[in-house]
Amino acid sequence: MKRHTKTEDKKTNKTAFIKVRCTAEEKERIRSRATNAGRKYSDYCREMLLGGSVIAVPPMGDNEKEALAILRQTALFYAHISNLIKVKDSSWVDATKSLATYAKIAFKRFFSPRYRVNEEVF
Repeated sequence: MKRHTKTEDKKTNKTAFIKVRCTAEEKERIRSRATNAGRKYSDYCREMLLGGSVIAVPPMGDNEKEALAILRQTALFYAHISNLIKVKDSSWVDATKSLATYAKIAFKRFFSPRYRVNEEVF
């Protein structure tokens, strides 16, 4: 028969639940980190929630939003050109020229000294 020690009697019952939505991959990463730390999954999560730190990400400025829009458009160009090449459509040449022009304008815009970020930021 197992005897309870005084420290076990003083343990508080953990009856409240916190639900957190995450992807299956994120859950597995958390579980892996708990295992690597030698902790139970729930203990690890509780400790991180109570004592962990969160790094705040500043909101995107207009320059970042514009850069993302240009990257999305560039990705669409590449996908379009790829599809044209797959179906052996000769208009891929014109699409590639358009992409080159678009990229040239984007590079001039984002490598302009007017928008240069100071090195000490990084």
